[in-house]
Amino acid sequence: MSPADFITEFKALDVTEGFDTHTLMLLEPFTVYSGVLDAVITVPKDFIFDGESIPFWLQWLAPPFGDSKRGACVHDWLYRNAGYLDEHGTLCPVRRSQADAVYRELIEAKGLPRWRANIRWAALRLVGGFAWNANRKNRD
Repeated sequence: MSPADFITEFKALDVTEGFDTHTLMLLEPFTVYSGVLDAVITVPKDFIFDGESIPFWLQWLAPPFGDSKRGACVHDWLYRNAGYLDEHGTLCPVRRSQADAVYRELIEAKGLPRWRANIRWAALRLVGGFAWNANRKNRD
């Protein structure tokens, strides 16, 4: 398995309004290579995502942005679509566990220490099913 890599620069604008905690919108397409999927994933321009949904009482241990916003962007894209588009525009499906593993590899590639990445990944595995299932309802 090849290591994850950031192919394009991450450019996003904070579009948070009202009581939202953090909402970002991509200003340009964001492309990464995932060793977990052995694939190039491009998140399109104007994709709006909320980053990590970390309860406020845990943010001292795992702040919702910083070294993890790139991984959160790709993860939210994978959750929203249950997959990614290949170079031909064909949807390549992913399982929730794969999306979570991509998140972990990307935050480690960005420099988050493995022990912190593992804490975030474990929390995601514990509660991420709610978001995965909510997105499934929106896709159907």
